[in-house]
Amino acid sequence: MDKFVTLYQKRLLRVDEAAKILNISRWTVYRWVEDGRLGGTRLGVGSLRIFSETVSALIDHHLVGVPVASVAPQGDKALREPPVQLGRQGSGRGGVRPKQQVAL
Repeated sequence: MDKFVTLYQKRLLRVDEAAKILNISRWTVYRWVEDGRLGGTRLGVGSLRIFSETVSALIDHHLVGVPVASVAPQGDKALREPPVQLGRQGSGRGGVRPKQQVAL
């Protein structure tokens, strides 16, 4: 099955599916979930699933020079919904700190 068909048909992806779609290792998927770059959830004791919306948003965020209409299938709900926010709220990692004033 085509990796992008999998992305648009499933809400939850296995770690190996997300890794294949993003062309990264399984360990990078685990790291990105831990860092808040990808959203995921645990099913049971040790089964991690990745939200396909966060994978799609990550791909869209890094697109360069490709019209949006050619990326997603026509009529896809992702084009009508607001973008998914990546990262964790309130996390000290991965955020941008406000510029601090320097006394002269």
